[in-house]
Amino acid sequence: PDESRADLTHLPAFAIDDEGSRDPDDAISLEGSRLWVHIADVAALVPPDSPADAEARARGANLYLPEGTVPMLPPAATPILGLGLRDVSPALSFGLDVTPDGEVARVEIVPSWVRVQRLTYEEAETRLHEAPFDRLLRLAQTVQARRQANGAIEIELPEVKVRVVNGVVQIRPIPALDSRLMVQEAMLLCGEALAQFAVTEDIPFPFSTQEPPDERPEVETGMAGMFALRRKMKRSQLKSVPAPHAGLGLRYYAQATSPLRRYLDLVAHQQLRAHLRGDPPLTAQDILTRVGEAEAVSGSVRQAERLSNRHWTLVYLLQNPGWRGEGVVVERGGTRARLLIPALDLETHLPLREAPPLNGVVSLRLNYVNLPALEAHFLPEA
Repeated sequence: PDESRADLTHLPAFAIDDEGSRDPDDAISLEGSRLWVHIADVAALVPPDSPADAEARARGANLYLPEGTVPMLPPAATPILGLGLRDVSPALSFGLDVTPDGEVARVEIVPSWVRVQRLTYEEAETRLHEAPFDRLLRLAQTVQARRQANGAIEIELPEVKVRVVNGVVQIRPIPALDSRLMVQEAMLLCGEALAQFAVTEDIPFPFSTQEPPDERPEVETGMAGMFALRRKMKRSQLKSVPAPHAGLGLRYYAQATSPLRRYLDLVAHQQLRAHLRGDPPLTAQDILTRVGEAEAVSGSVRQAERLSNRHWTLVYLLQNPGWRGEGVVVERGGTRARLLIPALDLETHLPLREAPPLNGVVSLRLNYVNLPALEAHFLPEA
């Protein structure tokens, strides 16, 4: 639409994502002590109850599969709205004035024009000694420390990326890079600031919440400890009323940095845009309805992604019948153990002659794959 936008093209802005990402919807800049988080301005083209909004609500989110992506929005939206896909991109930009302790003292929200450079996490990692990446990383570390002091629960387990290229399955580990931490903490800080802004301005909003676990696991070290802690965590919930997010160590939080990929992020942007224009926002009941509809389909999206990843992981093993690797014992009962295979991000059960210690490493070789049952069977190496 023909509307006034702040010109922020003078700020170096960086959209940092995984290699091969095709829907860049967030970027970061630093202006003195102010952190700018630029988000694709999807709500400028997708207002509430428009045909595209209704279709996005029915889909809930992008469906990411190893063989490709099923988008939530019409494919034509990405080249128009994706950050860094054109010389200058439209954004909804959030200027966060951050204190030395990593708190947001003030937030400014403006529709903007931004000039964005796209980087992979690996490329950004090589530039962390440069400005502004060095300062962005220090800011991220400060924000993370504050969250941890507030009881945030960090679960560090191996992750992999499964892709299918010309029928061949590729599995690559996702390394724990400082560049990922830098982007993650900037997005969490933005989500926290916008949730607080919605509470202060009395804007109905889709809040992300999580109750603390009832108890901590007995073992809290190594991969077994992380596995047990994950099983103790309660599911995060989306609500129309604010509540703490224990897992993140935040009083209030809302996901609002991926409106190209997640429907309720788009709803958050629709609410913010209405507030900026002085128009009536969606009501609390409208938000509750949208939360319910999105939750109804998001479970199916996650299940489809999980099953597809498992299917293609097993196809990878069929394509590599001589596979050998290591499994880490994360649970045990008598002489039977549950192992996590880091290289595949795959769990398996294995009977062993001796009760292995938690976090013990077992050398494995592939025995056989039952693809229809989505099962892979392994044997310990002699």
